[in-house]
Amino acid sequence: MTTYELRDDPDDLPIICATLAKAERRSRRRAARLGIEVLIYKMDPRRGERFIGAI
Repeated sequence: MTTYELRDDPDDLPIICATLAKAERRSRRRAARLGIEVLIYKMDPRRGERFIGAI
């Protein structure tokens, strides 16, 4: 099952989201609240980790 992770830094512990839409919503709120860039990664059990973008 594919999931998405939010991170403030590539080495930080992730915040796991079930869908890309939820990950984007949470990252926008987190970025606005903390005033930092939030990274989004797609996690696929067969293909591994893939960087999606930053908000």
